[in-house]
This record gives sequence, structure tokens and C-alpha cells, in this order.
Amino acid sequence: MLLLVGQALTACASSRVVEHFREIRPGMKREEVVQILGEPSSRWSLTAVEDGMVGERLQWGDSLSSLASSAAFRGSPDRAYSVVLGADGTVVTTAEPVWEKE
Repeated sequence: MLLLVGQALTACASSRVVEHFREIRPGMKREEVVQILGEPSSRWSLTAVEDGMVGERLQWGDSLSSLASSAAFRGSPDRAYSVVLGADGTVVTTAEPVWEKE
């Protein structure tokens, strides 16, 4: 039982991310984002060929499912908070998990 509770807690974004995610704005630097939200749970390199742009996607609140779908489809998973950074290291877009909007 304790193992299941631990797994459930690690699959959720921290309260810090949930409370402050909407403070992230286009043009902010990567360092500013990490200062506000903390270290991401995963990072994905973006390439012009596969993603249409060069940069990086940072994610918070990944679960095994969101990591697997992101690796398979290279799109923003619908179960994690994500911030896309351009080649210059600044925020281009953000996306909240679909279940947070319901």
C-alpha cells in the first residue's frame, strides 16, 4: 500500500508547479522558469526535423504514461505541465495538463 501511495505522489506535479505555472510567460529565460517552478521532472530536446523547431521542452509532473507517450509521439503529453524553450533558451509556449482544465 505504501508503495502505491508513493508512486501516486511522484506522478503528480508539486503544489509549487500547480500554484505558480501561470506566472510563466513567453520570453522568460530558462533560469527564471526553473527558479519559479523548480527543476523539471523531464527534459526533451527539440529538433527542426522532428518538432519544427530547435529548442527544449521542460515538463513537470510526469508519470510513466506521459513519459512513454512523449517519447513515442514527441508531442506535449496531456498529463504534464510543459514549457517549450526556443533555441535561445527563452519560453515560446506553455501547456497545462488536460485534466487540470476539466
